[in-house]
Amino acid sequence: MATIEVPGPEPDWEEAPSYQGGKRNPAFQQSLLEHALGTCRVIAGLQVPLEPLAARLRLVVERGWEDLGHASAAMFMIGRTCFGLSRTDGDTYTLVHVDRAVTDHEAALATLFAALGIDSTALAFRGTLEDGFEYCNGWTG
Repeated sequence: MATIEVPGPEPDWEEAPSYQGGKRNPAFQQSLLEHALGTCRVIAGLQVPLEPLAARLRLVVERGWEDLGHASAAMFMIGRTCFGLSRTDGDTYTLVHVDRAVTDHEAALATLFAALGIDSTALAFRGTLEDGFEYCNGWTG
């Protein structure tokens, strides 16, 4: 088998997972977490850490990174609805994600709350990026 040498990066290329103002590097790296959650939308934030939520459903929490830093997440399905729970290091809330095909966010939250054994008092905020978010239960961020 022939030996093929791959040249190193060009000296002016930025690191692939970082912001690239000049876009000199032809690759922009996304994490597996960003890629997976990119198929979902945020519909709520919970005032509960990720770990007890994941423990309740016996989920495996995966570590990764995203554009805001290191994060932990668990992706799962309840029935036919795909959910994600994620928390970026330093945040005081856990994000709730659902598949973009889900249009009834209240029903999805009700399904999730029933499985988690919690109710809407756990909400820090609800809504979507497109429609805006509203704070809940006295949470102010």
